[in-house]
Amino acid sequence: MSEEMFHTRLRAAIEARGTTVIAVATHLGVSRFTVNRWLKSQMPDDEQISRLAAYLNVSVDHLKFGSEIDYEHMMRCQILFALSTDLETRHVDAMIVLAEGLLATKV
Repeated sequence: MSEEMFHTRLRAAIEARGTTVIAVATHLGVSRFTVNRWLKSQMPDDEQISRLAAYLNVSVDHLKFGSEIDYEHMMRCQILFALSTDLETRHVDAMIVLAEGLLATKV
């Protein structure tokens, strides 16, 4: 993954979402200085990248590798997320296990 390209894609995703560094930091529970480091030099860890992607409505692959954004797919992911917020934690955990299984088998 090219760090320079990551930083460019992250900045573009923040701008496209119409949000601010402070809003991103608040949502992720980090300082604005941390987000600014991500925009300049430091790479976030994989969990932070996943959380960034979810908040910015892009895929992890888009942030990491620059893959095209499939807006239809992202909308469906948002629907899945919205539905999951009304579930009990144990049901969300079951959905995570199911998704991990699907990814492992490439179904």
